[in-house]
Amino acid sequence: MLAAAGFALGGCGNVAGNAHQKANNAASEEEARSEEAALRKEEASEVAQDREALAVVESRKREEEAEAAAKRTEATAKAKAKKREKAAEEKVKKKEKEAAAKRKKEQEAAAKKKAASNPKTVTAEQPKAPSKTPKPKPSKPRESISAPPTVTVPNGSG
Repeated sequence: MLAAAGFALGGCGNVAGNAHQKANNAASEEEARSEEAALRKEEASEVAQDREALAVVESRKREEEAEAAAKRTEATAKAKAKKREKAAEEKVKKKEKEAAAKRKKEQEAAAKKKAASNPKTVTAEQPKAPSKTPKPKPSKPRESISAPPTVTVPNGSG
């Protein structure tokens, strides 16, 4: 029986050693798993930071592109406005020029009409009377009351 007890004790020691070894293995596996989990967590954190940094860079790039597009749009709008303004000024100048030409034509037409309706007048010289004796000049100049007569001549030689 002693042998059986020794065998039982010896077997127990072997079983106890296996249990201790299994506990060590389990602890080392648990430690390895926790290290892997920590590494995965750290990698996930780095990936999240990288994504955040990329999002910031992309948003900055989009903002710059939007500003450039806004500047192009503004420049295009200014150019169009300047073109419209220039066209409007040219249109005004053209209208003013046309109005001046129209007024000039109207004035010329009115002058022709007036000339056609009014006959030409020619003043005739009064015949001089033969001087008999020179008269002494008066001290006061005389003023003429009436103007020399005018004669109307139809359109002909003038």
